[in-house]
Amino acid sequence: MTPHSSGTGARTGARTGIHSGAPAADLTQAAAGAGLDQRTRIRIDLFLARRRTGAGAGAAALKLLALREHGREAGMNTAEMLANETGHSHEARASACLAFVAALLAQPGAPAPEALRRMGDAGYRPADIDEVVARVGRETA
Repeated sequence: MTPHSSGTGARTGARTGIHSGAPAADLTQAAAGAGLDQRTRIRIDLFLARRRTGAGAGAAALKLLALREHGREAGMNTAEMLANETGHSHEARASACLAFVAALLAQPGAPAPEALRRMGDAGYRPADIDEVVARVGRETA
């Protein structure tokens, strides 16, 4: 059983998201990038990349540079991207998402109910939250 599964088998038609109402199709759609907007995905990736690289050089630093270029292409400014790298944002909704990512990193496993509630309060749908969890899992595996 994964930390995000309901614990029931596939033969019972179990839902596989971290939310009991998130069907497997929602996870497939989220994995395809249909849930989170481009800026949110870039923010998460910047935060994760900075945590991986610290102040290092080489391929990791090149990835950060490429992410910043994608951010500029998406209309993000340098100050916002630098804030995102440290887990912050000038936008309240984005700050909630990055705080959720930090919570996932600090305590691996299923997200805490309070963290899920804060994401919902910030306007993220269950499929969006599932996509954040999957994105963090892919980047930290």
